[in-house]
Amino acid sequence: MKPPSIALIIGIGLILLGLLAFPGGVRAHEQETSVDWDVAYANVQVVAAPVYTYYATQTLPLTGGGTRTVIGQIGPTGYPTIAMNTGEYLVITWSFRYVGGAAVRGDLFWITRLGLDFATIGRYIDSGSGRQWIGSSSFELVPNTVYSATLVVRSIQPNFRHLHVGVSVQNVGNIPAAPTVSSIPPGGPTLYGVFTDANGPVVEPLAGVTIGNSPFSGTFLLLTPWPWAVAGFVGQVVLGFAFIGFMWWYARWETRRGAKT
Repeated sequence: MKPPSIALIIGIGLILLGLLAFPGGVRAHEQETSVDWDVAYANVQVVAAPVYTYYATQTLPLTGGGTRTVIGQIGPTGYPTIAMNTGEYLVITWSFRYVGGAAVRGDLFWITRLGLDFATIGRYIDSGSGRQWIGSSSFELVPNTVYSATLVVRSIQPNFRHLHVGVSVQNVGNIPAAPTVSSIPPGGPTLYGVFTDANGPVVEPLAGVTIGNSPFSGTFLLLTPWPWAVAGFVGQVVLGFAFIGFMWWYARWETRRGAKT
């Protein structure tokens, strides 16, 4: 089989794989089979299920009140669904107890099947001394301490997604929020979470968001291509074609020289 035919078959296969995988993005991600739940429960126990509160607008530090609140717990009809527009916010609060044997570092996370549906705007932790902004940093996990976690996320793409939260524990891994059960079912416990149904255009994660002491406050663009990035990409393409052309010319020159000798 000729190489172009092989490449064509591979390309078609990748496209079909993408089409088959895409519908799975809207299914409920009820369990996390990649987690060793015996180890997870030996480190983290969820005290309060995540509460998802919808905000049309939000400022940092957190102010105002949300207009809709749901508990991220599966019910008789499945997970609750929060309808929203792109550019709007969810404030997610939940509590967990760290029961590991030694003090380590921890981190907060959220997850969807694709991971490109929200932007993290704020992260807070409270270990009993008041809510503290942690930004993009990790925080200390002290044994037998209860932590109240807060995540502020912004919808940036018009998708229907299943949204979970969790905590990362140093030397253990990512542990999604789930109820503590005495008998772990096959595949693990049913995770806490909600569906989000976002509509509207794709928005910049930080468009209109106030950033203290920053000249880019409200105008910092992450998705829109920057001029220097576009110029750099075009430059690489031009150099690439120039190199290919030079090598083609050099190969012909070598062939002609060999034919003369």
